[in-house]
Formats: sequence, structure tokens, C-alpha cells
Amino acid sequence: MRGRWASAAIGASVARSRASAAGQQQAQAAQAQQQQAQAQIQAQQQQIEALQQQQSQKPQQPQQEDPMQKLQKYADLKQKGIITEEEYQKLKTEVLSKM
Repeated sequence: MRGRWASAAIGASVARSRASAAGQQQAQAAQAQQQQAQAQIQAQQQQIEALQQQQSQKPQQPQQEDPMQKLQKYADLKQKGIITEEEYQKLKTEVLSKM
């Protein structure tokens, strides 16, 4: 009878050791995932900073083209037959309404 109890105790001890090792492996895997996530976040932050720096270095383009230049461009397109009289009138109305 004592042999069975000793075997059971040894088996339980082995099971606890295995469970502990599995738990440690899971903890290590979770830690590795967390480190990988942190690395990805840092990489993304660096990309954002690089894009922001590029944007600040670009010369600012004028917000709007001169309305008279737009009208001239549309008149040229109409004269060349690229747009119709109707399209020209519509574009002209839009430009003039923004003035």
C-alpha cells in the first residue's frame, strides 16, 4: 500500500512540475507578445514622426488659385473644345460665387 501512495505522490509532484513549467512558458509567451507589441508601437510612432517632419518641410502651396486665372483656364478649355459652353458657364458660375 505504501508503494502506491509513494507512486501517487511522485506522480502528483511530476504533474505539479509540468503544470508549473507550462505556466512559465505561457508567461514567457505573453511577455514576448507584449514586447513585440511595444516594438510595433514604437515603429509606428517613428513613422508618424517622420511623416510629420516631411509635412513640415514641404513648402506650403497656395490654398486657392486666383479666380481670374481659373476663369481664363476654363475659357481656354472651352475655346479648344475640351469643355462645352454649358460646362464653361457652370464652372464660371462656381468661381464667381466664391468671390
